[in-house]
Amino acid sequence: MEETSFAYSQATTRARARKNRRGNGRREPPLLIDLVDRCKADIESNGWITTCLGLLQDALRRTNVSCPDVLCLGLGSPSSSRDARAQLAFLISSCTILEIGPSNVSVYDPVFTDADKALFQSFGMRCLPDTDGKHAVQRPTILYMPHCDLKLYENIIGANWSEEQLARIIFVANRFSDYTDNHPQSKLEVESPYLMRLVPHLESHSLPALESFSSAFNNISVQHVKHPIPHGSVMS
Repeated sequence: MEETSFAYSQATTRARARKNRRGNGRREPPLLIDLVDRCKADIESNGWITTCLGLLQDALRRTNVSCPDVLCLGLGSPSSSRDARAQLAFLISSCTILEIGPSNVSVYDPVFTDADKALFQSFGMRCLPDTDGKHAVQRPTILYMPHCDLKLYENIIGANWSEEQLARIIFVANRFSDYTDNHPQSKLEVESPYLMRLVPHLESHSLPALESFSSAFNNISVQHVKHPIPHGSVMS
């Protein structure tokens, strides 16, 4: 059975930090894993995470996707960003509940520090090499891309521009229709033609607001191609 635990694997680091605090009498800054744990406890303390997981589970059912991989791009640095820590906590909670093992989770952001990479690897996640978002998925995949640049969304959609590939992707990302609603069509045709053509075929459900992390999850939606897909409709 696939291991689905995201338990931190370097417990000795915590013990050593506690020992150092006792020995030198100084108050050490919290460990990165402790900061993530605090965010996780916060987002799991009310019904918010249950509602979000319901949206994801509905999307998995509608797309007939089971046992997906997760590709997380553009998360930001948990070492320096509270929002990134909250978004990572959401990823961990979601994967745990959906029974997606850490070895099926891949992450990349050029801003990741060595401490960030060590944290991801300690959870069992895979840190990808440098990528510009042109990543073609090989299996059913949840693409977790909170608050990325429009260019990155365009690149990942373009890299998977076939009905077969798009049908097995669930996007947890900025609401794509906001771009088509707020940008001139002439600009989108030049800079984001794939996203522009995809939007009319998407079903989208926004995550509810979360007061304690309002900027971490605002404008994030669970999105997928509507099913069933009329043959040729997306590519036309």
